[in-house]
Amino acid sequence: MNRSVVAAVTLLATAVPATQAFAASPETQAVQANCVKTVLNLPADSLPGSSQVTTADPSGRYILGEANRDGHQHPQAVLWVDGVPRWLGTSLAGAESFGYSVIKGGLVLGTTYGSDKDEYWIYSAKTDSYRILDIPASLKFPTFHGMNAAQDIVGLSWDEAAGKRVAFVWPAGRQPRLLPTPAGATVEYLDDISDEGLIVGRVTPDGAFGATSYLWKNWNTQPTALGGLTEGDVWARDIEGTTIGGQQYASDGTTGLIWNTRNTRITPVERGVIDLNTSHDAVTEGMWGANGDYPSMIIRSDGTKLTFPEGTMLTHIFNRNTQWTAAGYDVSTNTLQPIVYAC
Repeated sequence: MNRSVVAAVTLLATAVPATQAFAASPETQAVQANCVKTVLNLPADSLPGSSQVTTADPSGRYILGEANRDGHQHPQAVLWVDGVPRWLGTSLAGAESFGYSVIKGGLVLGTTYGSDKDEYWIYSAKTDSYRILDIPASLKFPTFHGMNAAQDIVGLSWDEAAGKRVAFVWPAGRQPRLLPTPAGATVEYLDDISDEGLIVGRVTPDGAFGATSYLWKNWNTQPTALGGLTEGDVWARDIEGTTIGGQQYASDGTTGLIWNTRNTRITPVERGVIDLNTSHDAVTEGMWGANGDYPSMIIRSDGTKLTFPEGTMLTHIFNRNTQWTAAGYDVSTNTLQPIVYAC
């Protein structure tokens, strides 16, 4: 029997006036939407604690996340298929399994770390089977970060000669290749690869304190640094088509940013952007604790804002006209619960 019971709670998500960055009409600013929150079931041997949704496929049928599991040190990968949870991971001894991306058709990129060896895989929800990836010798101690609809994979591996980690892209059906990196710099993380093959990642110049985001428009050429509204580091978290969502840090707080890859336009929003959909709607980060206390919100491309109760931390926004609107986790009960919203 599942440990958590599915619960639906109706709440009022209020549309508040848009910032000057959006061309919202008065009609859209005043709309109120009824949203239904659903707490997702967990597998039978899950434990209370750190359970959350991290991402989902475009249809909303396949939702990826993680949960604490009896006998494991770290939260384990969970896939919800039409709302029904299943653990992910191959059967290695002492295994800890992690999921990174889920794409159309229920294909999940993940890794199982065992006591004697590791396995890198693409799981098929339709066949309930794993395709173990044959890691080339050129990839030393790889870590995967994401996969797009074409099954191109991005991540980092170890370069023994340089003595540091390097960024790679592994095109589907071909051999991995290193991504060009600015001279005298290290790629810290690749945050996303779009279905069109554009990549965003964080880069730290040697000797510098912080990382800032770069955009690879081509796998053969040097990336370009993403600018902010002022000087300082930026963090691009998601790329959807020609739009990138993220944020910029400043001494007086964080400003959300939306970049257009076709030009130099940068649109500010009041909080950091975590995820975008194909309509350029965004979900923003939420905070809970000593560093801040405010929930996530949805900002539609017309400027309409939907606010949520305290403790709502959204990590994903679905495309319009699907079953769900957004997903993430709820911390209001002092334990993380995986949630989805329909608005």
